[in-house]
Amino acid sequence: MTNYQKFKKICNELDHYPVDTELIYKYEFTRKDINEIHQDKLKDIEYLKLKLNVQSGNQLLYWNNDKIVMNFSGSQDLIRNSVMNQFSDFRDSEILNGFVFSEIESSLAIEGVRSTRAKIEKLNKTDYGDLNQFNDIIVKNMLLGYEFVKNNDITEDNIFKLYNILSKKCLEDDEQLLSGNLYRHDEVNIVDGANAVVDKGVDWKLLPKLMNELINYINKEKTYEEHLIASHVIHFYLIYLHPYFDYNGRMARVMSFWYNIKHSPSLSLLLVSEAINNKIHKNGYYNVILNSRNAGNDITYFLEYMGNIVLKYSKIYINFYNIQNKLKGNGQVLNRAIEIALKYVLAIPVTGDGYFGWKDYKEFSHDDFSKQYYLKLLNALAKLEILIVREHKKAKLFRLNIDKWDLF
Repeated sequence: MTNYQKFKKICNELDHYPVDTELIYKYEFTRKDINEIHQDKLKDIEYLKLKLNVQSGNQLLYWNNDKIVMNFSGSQDLIRNSVMNQFSDFRDSEILNGFVFSEIESSLAIEGVRSTRAKIEKLNKTDYGDLNQFNDIIVKNMLLGYEFVKNNDITEDNIFKLYNILSKKCLEDDEQLLSGNLYRHDEVNIVDGANAVVDKGVDWKLLPKLMNELINYINKEKTYEEHLIASHVIHFYLIYLHPYFDYNGRMARVMSFWYNIKHSPSLSLLLVSEAINNKIHKNGYYNVILNSRNAGNDITYFLEYMGNIVLKYSKIYINFYNIQNKLKGNGQVLNRAIEIALKYVLAIPVTGDGYFGWKDYKEFSHDDFSKQYYLKLLNALAKLEILIVREHKKAKLFRLNIDKWDLF
């Protein structure tokens, strides 16, 4: 058995796509073996080669296997066959604004810019000229950017206009593009979630050609499954190219949304930024970008991660609306604070018997309120029998009442 055959056997047996370090330290491949495996992927028909070049001259690729891609169609099928089907044609629906506000809140939080849904809704009605806080300008730019993409097609000129909208009044002098340039004119560093430099963007002289390839990819005909994956391909490729001195991650996430709303209206894909925006998933997000880059831009790692979190958050939202509908059927309507608390407790990662405490809730929510306030929210959910409570060493622990509400 060749090293490549051994690699493919491992991929088929595992429930995840193995990273290079796992192959080296667990399965005893050498670094030379790994490099040869990366080259053999280019000849393997199971790996789909996208017409998106990387600096080495090779193409972006991924393992076109059901284990990797099925979660994208699976999440959409779950939504279509659930109470959320009422939002399936969301492009002309008022529900879109709600998801956009959540998307903006979460996308900015990934980069450490804090805001709230209420603040975003208020800024949506505020004139640009009345803004004087830097963070408010950032949020308003995002609101205007999402409004722009809803009403315009994806072209090179419109991508440039979007960048100018998102970065208006927010760039330092050394981050400005030269007059007449659509993209940066010098090197730029790529950083991870801890702001450590992990790589550089591609050679700036290649950007016009590679961005043109991206636009061609966006406009090419695709199968249904390819459409569901394409927004994530665009997301990764923008981060790989890093065509600007700043705002590359933000542009990548808005471009992903832009493709979704224009070419593949999948409600599940509106949940991506919210899914990323917690400590565990955010670290995973930066890790899979790095893993994909280190593996010769094999974006299987990135797609596997995105598929997993999209499926997870599709289930969370289905549970969220199921509980709300059942409560409404009993004449109970949740206020906004309890709605947010409900969504958080449905999303908190738990282990073992599923119990969590108020500190776990605080850590996950990113908020900074008192212990009493968090317990007030959790006790309110317990009173509604959404949570089960137990005492442990004079502390209250909570877990979801899965059976009562028939949750995923």
